[in-house]
Amino acid sequence: MSPAKDSSPFGRFGALTRIMNVGLLVLDSTTALEFANPLACDLLGCANEEDLKGRWETMKPLLGLDKDLPQTAKPRPLKVNLPLPDKIRFLRLEIYALEEESCTGYLVLMKDRQTVDVLETDLLLASQMRSQAHLYGALAHDLRAPLNAMQITLELLADTLISEGAGTDTSDQQRYVAVLKEEVARLNRTLCTMLDHSIPLSAASQKFDLRAIVEEVAALLNTQAMRHRVDLQLRLPNREVKVIGHCDRLKQALINVAINGLEAMPGGGRLRIDMVVPDSTVNIIVRDDGPGIANELLDEIYQIYFTTKKSGSGMGLYVARLVLESHGGDIQVVNQPGSGACFTLTLPLAEKPGAR
Repeated sequence: MSPAKDSSPFGRFGALTRIMNVGLLVLDSTTALEFANPLACDLLGCANEEDLKGRWETMKPLLGLDKDLPQTAKPRPLKVNLPLPDKIRFLRLEIYALEEESCTGYLVLMKDRQTVDVLETDLLLASQMRSQAHLYGALAHDLRAPLNAMQITLELLADTLISEGAGTDTSDQQRYVAVLKEEVARLNRTLCTMLDHSIPLSAASQKFDLRAIVEEVAALLNTQAMRHRVDLQLRLPNREVKVIGHCDRLKQALINVAINGLEAMPGGGRLRIDMVVPDSTVNIIVRDDGPGIANELLDEIYQIYFTTKKSGSGMGLYVARLVLESHGGDIQVVNQPGSGACFTLTLPLAEKPGAR
């Protein structure tokens, strides 16, 4: 005897959400609960759908689903710390407005934030290791120059020391020693740069000036840009641009996008990084002069492990979008095949322009 099929209009959601391992709620236009899958019930500390429906009016404000719901298909991300009898459940919600006339209301997807953060951190670390391999390759190239100069200077200095006469002119020796000191100082600065940018990703969220992050990324990429014969241009606002989030994660997201731009121009070109503040958000715009992205690939570039490069990992843009969305932001690309790509990274401001 075959098992009975769920005849409710949401019956097909069950199998889909099990595959996706995501909690799902369907609300009507008044935010009354119409459907909840088993994982959603478990995440919300309820035994089943009926139990959740019975507690819904109390649960709804705790989840932030009683006001300011989206009115378009663009999702609204939300972080919720839900107090349960035995613990606090840290949830990440995505709320979608259902615009179809036959199903007016809201779709809510939810996951345990701690589980998602573990995955996000693992992906960020893997992405960081990949990008650092590129950057450190360029830095290693910079280390060779002062080391070679030091070796040649030492040989010249050794030649001058052969003569031990009392009247030996020491001006050449002093000049060679000065060169050695200068090259050692340059070598030390480069090594400090490498050490400063090998610090593990921080888990602390804080308010900070986003301009500093963009400046650090530009300084970090400058060596590789010169190797690629790429003119790296930076344009930032004159005032502070405060955001709230994880500095290291946002830095990694920007590095991933910028490195893609550099690698798209192996024969040289221009990479522009602009920051503009149109309203309550800030946009970081990364433009390159590469060949652009084929239109048929635009829907795939953010998929994990998708890459068109022989040595690519396919994680760069996936991680960048993950980071931006986890900060309440977004990433978009405007493409002109043959004329380069333009990525816009959008983040909400910590405070409105002009606020103190």
